[in-house]
Amino acid sequence: MTLPKDTTTLQGSIDDEKLIRVLLIEDDEDDYLLARDYFDDFQSPGRHLLEWVSTYDEGLQALRAEEHHICLLDYRLGAQDGVELLRQSLDEGCRTPIVMLTGSGNRDVDKAAMRHGAADYLVKSEITAALLERSIRHSLERHRFLERQRLLAAENAELYEKARRALESRDEVYRIVAHDLRNPLSTMGLALQLMERQVTKKDLAPAFSRQLKTQRLCIAQMNRLIQDLLDAARLEGGQLSMSRGLHMPEMIVASAFDQHRIQADDRGVTLTSHVDQGLPRIDGDARRIDQVLGNLISNALKFTPEQGRIEIAARADDRNFVCFSVTDTGQGIRQEDLPHLFDRFWQSDDSDRGGAGLGLAICKGIVDAHGGRIWVDSTLGEGTTFYFTIPTEES
Repeated sequence: MTLPKDTTTLQGSIDDEKLIRVLLIEDDEDDYLLARDYFDDFQSPGRHLLEWVSTYDEGLQALRAEEHHICLLDYRLGAQDGVELLRQSLDEGCRTPIVMLTGSGNRDVDKAAMRHGAADYLVKSEITAALLERSIRHSLERHRFLERQRLLAAENAELYEKARRALESRDEVYRIVAHDLRNPLSTMGLALQLMERQVTKKDLAPAFSRQLKTQRLCIAQMNRLIQDLLDAARLEGGQLSMSRGLHMPEMIVASAFDQHRIQADDRGVTLTSHVDQGLPRIDGDARRIDQVLGNLISNALKFTPEQGRIEIAARADDRNFVCFSVTDTGQGIRQEDLPHLFDRFWQSDDSDRGGAGLGLAICKGIVDAHGGRIWVDSTLGEGTTFYFTIPTEES
């Protein structure tokens, strides 16, 4: 016989804000009355509202409504069983925590209930008021925790997707800007070459030649800024292209020296190099390592006064690495600025040298990609040394 739904308000006053609505799905009226007695003996009476339905279909309908904080579900429901009701309700998206009530303590039933998502299970013959109240409390606490985790995982997925789309949009802007800027820069470069040829042919004033040289340097600087933006985006996205091979450290240093010797002479700075003998070959991308050295030397040239000195060096490291360094006799770096040197877009407050603040961040990204490390020593008023390591073929 299907019993009518019974709503029982337990003894004591009820605080609606703290009221816990409990659904009991149980086909035995005696077990329902026993459960109601347990609720009367709870340590916190008046906080629980017990609502009883007696059939599978009524129970499923009540769970679909999701109007209860927790459900107590009997395993035996006439010809049907509670595990199937548990499975069906969860398949339909019900998030109400369910405590399974079993009559015999059958371990297979208990395991099946937990496997299908029950918050807990209780053997009827072992239930006491204290045990039932504790099971309800723990099940609700666990449910609230899982719900918070679930909501955070939605939120996190949404934030991740928004961030991914923002990065893709930014990278697309970088690519478009780089393409649109490089076209006019290339045109300007070709025009300057033609003008330089005319200057040479007509033997125009040296001052005019200096102006053309300045323009050429400006174009080179703009191209470097564009490349820095693209490299920074690729590093952040883990897409920086690398072509690793085995290379002699002295060849890497010699290349960097040759590229910057004329610029150093123009600035009145003495550029030297030193490489320890017998260094092993390094395992890395020569072009990217040259980029690191080039950025470090360019920085050193910016901050080294006339008649200053810059040395490029390579020596053996004690961990199967070769250590490269760039040392200058420039103005040095304040100690409070050292921790920020490799941050993207960071520049010192007293810096007036321009740039986008990406060079050192790119250096760190390239060195990290090789499995090396980069660091700096500096004394204000005396100079600075940047170091970075690259693994050898033996590491």
